[in-house]
Amino acid sequence: MECIHISRDETMKEFKIKNVKNIIKTLLKTSICQGTGNISELYNWLFGDITIKCYGWHDGDIGFLNKHTLPPGGASNFLEQDSSEINLFGDIFILRIENNKLINTDVSDYGEFYNIISSNYSDNEENTDDDSDSVISEADSDIADAEEEYEIINTNAEGEELEKDNNEY
Repeated sequence: MECIHISRDETMKEFKIKNVKNIIKTLLKTSICQGTGNISELYNWLFGDITIKCYGWHDGDIGFLNKHTLPPGGASNFLEQDSSEINLFGDIFILRIENNKLINTDVSDYGEFYNIISSNYSDNEENTDDDSDSVISEADSDIADAEEEYEIINTNAEGEELEKDNNEY
């Protein structure tokens, strides 16, 4: 089975996994650059009937920082930071699973997945931002209406009326 190996400089290449029974051991042997501690499954994404898994190191020396940014929205059993925001160290490995079996993955498969997930994620963020902007606009409108209905008099600590602020901000 072919999987993706992402080096620290973001270069990607396919490599063959011959021993599917012990993925971790195989990835460790394939690794050229490692972070600190053990290699582990960091994130996974559901993509239709396929699960994409990312293996690598989440800790390490700054000199071994991997420049690749993972797609957003990955699920992790132990990492709380979003997959697109975390710093990873050493090599990163991408595998695809379908029906509990490892399937071939090439760079173009990962690229297609990455673009679709990233696009869907940014579309959702834009919709969320638009919704919050409309809520803020409604709140501003309510405040303006209230100001028109009531005369607002600002006073200082001694109860003296303050001068009107005519500055434009």
